[in-house]
Amino acid sequence: MVIRGRMRSAAELERRVHVTQIRGAARKGRSPSEIADNQHLPLKMVQQILSPVADARLSDPVPLLRTRVAEPGLPPADVQVYWVGFLTAAARICGQGTSFALIITLGGRSQAYVDTLMADLTEPHVRHEFCQSSLLGWQLYIRDQTLCKALLPWGISSDIHGDDPALLDDVPSDLAAPFLRGYLDGNWPAPPGGRRNGVVLHGPEPVLEKIAAMIKRHWRINGTVITPDTPRAHLRFPGRGGDREFLERAYGYTGRSRGSR
Repeated sequence: MVIRGRMRSAAELERRVHVTQIRGAARKGRSPSEIADNQHLPLKMVQQILSPVADARLSDPVPLLRTRVAEPGLPPADVQVYWVGFLTAAARICGQGTSFALIITLGGRSQAYVDTLMADLTEPHVRHEFCQSSLLGWQLYIRDQTLCKALLPWGISSDIHGDDPALLDDVPSDLAAPFLRGYLDGNWPAPPGGRRNGVVLHGPEPVLEKIAAMIKRHWRINGTVITPDTPRAHLRFPGRGGDREFLERAYGYTGRSRGSR
């Protein structure tokens, strides 16, 4: 596997697998000791991976997806899951440690929308900057180590763990609309001709496969088609009826929206 031009060692790849398995088991309700026993791993390692991030504006997914209740002082569960959906579609975590940066592809710059994101997920002292890419349009850089660390357990694409869509299997039915509305709002690039050519979701194939499974599981929308493409694969819905049903359900969630892009 190659990410950002650097070949990952066998040890790094093995750790990625362990991290994914540990977090998935925790979301299913397994305790750290059970996970350590089942996977033949040191308990301390499991506890370290599952340790919550202090002072973050984002809950750990294990309790939030199981209880649907956010910790006092944090955004409500639906708002947090909306942003996770958006960032799953539009963001990547680059670097690690003190060099962490969350890079969000916005396409057209939208200051009002960015202000909402910053208010929900970051502290007032955190600064952000825009950079215009000739290929991707406007991108937002947020250099916030705490936020980046809190997003890693949510499976946001990163240099450290790559794409980890396993969490999408555990999004409950009552949080599916916030997640998918967020993904729709963060979706890029826009389809040629806009919505006249139907709804198209873009992303890595493993993520789109999980989204297709989620839509089928929770909303009974079948027949989505995923096609490999560059720079990202795309998912289309079965005819205009599938488009309409998806949009009606996704836009039924109005807790957050992206503003003009």
